[in-house]
Amino acid sequence: MKGVGAASIAGLAGCTSEDSDGSGGGGGSVPDAVMVVGFPQSGVQLFRDFYSEFASDTPDLDIVVPDGLMDSNLPGEVDNDMNNVIGTQPSAGGPGADFFTSEYQAAYGEEPGVFTAQAYDAMAINILATVAAGENTGSAIRDRIRTVANPGGEQFGPETLVDAVETVAGGDPVHYVGASSSADFDVNGDIVTAAYDVTDFQDGELSTLDTLEFGSELTEEDNNAVAEDPVGVDSFEAMIGVLMPETGDLGPLGVPIRDGALLAATQVNDADLSVSVNTRVEDTQTDPQAGISGANALVNAGFGAVVGPAASNVNLQVADQVLIPNGVVGISPSSTDPNVTDLEDNGYIFRTCPSDVLQGSALAGLARGEYVEAESSSTLYLNDAYGQALEEEYVTNFEDDGGSVSQQVSFEPEQASYSSQWADALDQ
Repeated sequence: MKGVGAASIAGLAGCTSEDSDGSGGGGGSVPDAVMVVGFPQSGVQLFRDFYSEFASDTPDLDIVVPDGLMDSNLPGEVDNDMNNVIGTQPSAGGPGADFFTSEYQAAYGEEPGVFTAQAYDAMAINILATVAAGENTGSAIRDRIRTVANPGGEQFGPETLVDAVETVAGGDPVHYVGASSSADFDVNGDIVTAAYDVTDFQDGELSTLDTLEFGSELTEEDNNAVAEDPVGVDSFEAMIGVLMPETGDLGPLGVPIRDGALLAATQVNDADLSVSVNTRVEDTQTDPQAGISGANALVNAGFGAVVGPAASNVNLQVADQVLIPNGVVGISPSSTDPNVTDLEDNGYIFRTCPSDVLQGSALAGLARGEYVEAESSSTLYLNDAYGQALEEEYVTNFEDDGGSVSQQVSFEPEQASYSSQWADALDQ
């Protein structure tokens, strides 16, 4: 990502004060805030342990969380309203957001969750690029991602996705603008515009308090990236795999993300077109080895493009060991690790979610700003690629803004208890 939205972060940070020595507090006492990075399955036990063992002794503690813990079911499973928890999550603020929300509600009978719009966009772009290629070959699809996603053709969005497919099948480029963002890709396969919602847990419900916007224009290098013309097809079946965690630590979020992707395929298949979409879902179980197995199954079945994987620790290994060596396009809707940007991927790896270079800054600005006003912080983070990278970005930005970070504590997923980790993070 090329723009970090410094003005937006500065506006959120508000007015804070430092101790005279510039340390911002800490020094052996309970911190003002704890930033917790994890996934819902572990989050249930994490928060149960906090509220049962530590909340009464830390009544003024704020807990700041990122997208991985933005699960509306958490308060009910934890049996606490979680009123001291606030965080950030990528916003579904693209031009087609309202249409997507309406269609998702109609299809599944519930509100779309975090990364569901990004998954819809990933599927839509994969469908359009595969139809533009006229074949289910990864290299041909890769070379047409920006043909359908970046400016240059007639503009379409989620509401006109079927028309976009017809236009591409007719041999013309399109400019797809998405449900989650404008979905323009830079030369690294990252989106160039993004937004984050500041979301508060209040009385067991999630409430959006603010939206932060980030972004930059496509550079000359981005505009010069490969974008081959559509070949034009009379009749065609696009084969798009879906690699999502239906089970495991990310399962509670992974299933709705999967459904967001499948919604775009259903939209095309329900239309009267000569083009259809063949989807196949593989469960990564939020585990790299299961993800690799699922990815190999898709490759062996002839799928040249994939929506996913979701979790960064799975995406990085699947990309390195399966997608890139086999020349398969992967568009992740939720793999936010900054290291994805720098993969030696031969152009095969994209994502419709923003990098955690941005979310780390947004979280630190939230913690230091008017909603939390923390001078000191600890971190409690999942010991994987996602947790490590986001925690590092948060600490760097929190300290750069004058705050102090006293304890940095990692944890493993799905443990029976997190009491000792909480005690370390709270310096007790």
